[in-house]
Amino acid sequence: MTMTIEQQQLLDALFPASHSGSLPQDNSIDILKTWLGISLPELKQGIEQLLTRKSAIQNTLINLNHQYPLDTAAGFLAITTWAFYRAEQGVNPKITTLVDAYYYISTCASVGYADIFPVTQQGKTIASLVMTFGPALAARILNQSSEL
Repeated sequence: MTMTIEQQQLLDALFPASHSGSLPQDNSIDILKTWLGISLPELKQGIEQLLTRKSAIQNTLINLNHQYPLDTAAGFLAITTWAFYRAEQGVNPKITTLVDAYYYISTCASVGYADIFPVTQQGKTIASLVMTFGPALAARILNQSSEL
């Protein structure tokens, strides 16, 4: 894995060459911003907003998936394709169109084969999300006959 200059500088600051065993007390280092592209206050605010609406969001998603599994999977793939395209566009030379992003996302949701790999932290996070939930959505679509 290739690190960005900022990530390498953060590691150098956290683990100086002297190996004194103590971490620097510099509070200006934002590990989350460096590695994930989101600061701790932004993450905290986003989590708090999600938690206030957690039950409603969870119930809506479960009902949609139960009633319309194919639509749910298609929507999930469309949203994650767009997000992956936005995260990798201009950075990843293999992602030049939405079709490239869809090709990668759809393989992540199924067999996992692709000749495209995410290079940004956001792209890797989106890919992990698809690899986690994609097979479950596919199984839900294919398991419809047992419920009839």
